[in-house]
Amino acid sequence: MWERGFVFVPLLPHLFLAQTLSAQFDMTTLLEAELKVKVLKWTEKLCRTLEQQYRDHSLRSAIHNQKMNGTDEHLQERVRKLETEEEDRIRFFIKKGKKFYKICMGWKQPNPQFGEDISVHAFVDKETGEVYKPAGWKQPAKHVRFDMRDETQRARMYAICDWAGGYLYIR
Repeated sequence: MWERGFVFVPLLPHLFLAQTLSAQFDMTTLLEAELKVKVLKWTEKLCRTLEQQYRDHSLRSAIHNQKMNGTDEHLQERVRKLETEEEDRIRFFIKKGKKFYKICMGWKQPNPQFGEDISVHAFVDKETGEVYKPAGWKQPAKHVRFDMRDETQRARMYAICDWAGGYLYIR
């Protein structure tokens, strides 16, 4: 009845294995997509934290200068604008690339004719959430500075970040 060399293999276990592998693949894909969304949220939070840090720094500086130089109308107006958040000279925003989110810093020139200057503040890997110091406009430096997936590193990064980028240097 059976030909020589023919092996009967029931299909049920193979179908179960295929379904299991498919479910694992779908779960992995789902987790990767979820991580990408989290990385974008963390990067956006870093931008807002940097803006707040800049406002705090500017306010402390203006108040200090006001104490040192006495009552200057210009300084009083600057302090009032900083306290009411009317003044927003510097903003941080995300430019999306193929592999990285580029955190850019834009600042308004005193003369509106010149518009806004833009520089790169940091790079964030879209897949992993690793934060890099920029090596230039187009690429990050070699070494990872922070890994946003690690909750303690992420909290530390938010706590020590500064608008000038000093927290991105390796110590």
